[in-house]
Amino acid sequence: MEQSRIYLIGFMGAGKTTVGRRLAKKLGWKFIDLDREIERREGRRIAKIFRDEGEPYFRSLEQRCLRDIASSPRSVIALGGGTFIDPTNREVAEKSGLTVWLKVSFRTVADRVKIDGTRPKFGNEDQAEHLYQSREPYYALARLHVSTDTNSPESVANEIIGVIRKS
Repeated sequence: MEQSRIYLIGFMGAGKTTVGRRLAKKLGWKFIDLDREIERREGRRIAKIFRDEGEPYFRSLEQRCLRDIASSPRSVIALGGGTFIDPTNREVAEKSGLTVWLKVSFRTVADRVKIDGTRPKFGNEDQAEHLYQSREPYYALARLHVSTDTNSPESVANEIIGVIRKS
């Protein structure tokens, strides 16, 4: 297995954290959640960073943090929902590991994630669906696509392992 980093990409509710933890455990690798890492470094929640400093400030933190962890060996890294939209972030992920889109329908997202304004750009269902649709073309640039609508986190992790063992 050549890959030493796997980046999980997808919309909120796709299962990046749940699948990421299972996948890392199965591989005996470390799991890193980029959003949690940013919160740890900043000492505050993402929503508060957005509120206090704005999105451009958050995106610069995200880019810096991603560059830092992109050299972390044997790691499964869950990217934030907007991370892969940025071309610089996409390049970092593509050059340093396997990018995997955890594909989920908007209907499933609406079932899994509370659309109540507590997440940035996620105030109501119309706003959330617009955000979802605007991000999908970028997610589709990932090298591997795996559906998480009906598959269990366990089967998604197994599917990813199957692909990387064949490469």
